[in-house]
Amino acid sequence: MMKLSIIDTEKITTYDVAWVDITTPAGNMVVQRHHVPMVVELLSGHELLFQMMTGEQNSMMIHHAIAHVTREEVKILIPAVV
Repeated sequence: MMKLSIIDTEKITTYDVAWVDITTPAGNMVVQRHHVPMVVELLSGHELLFQMMTGEQNSMMIHHAIAHVTREEVKILIPAVV
């Protein structure tokens, strides 16, 4: 189990997940617990897909975001739109 935090200017939403599927300029990747730490830009117009520990899959459309990956957590940082 790992933690997924969606952080925007108004709130932080946290989920316990099995994996997170992200799309970056280098391609698509699935992040699981103990993944190598990194900070990467997410491609705008692509879905962030993740699987809850219950097996349910959820997704959200990404526009201008950055992923901060540690061995135990993925933080999706969504900046304010100017």
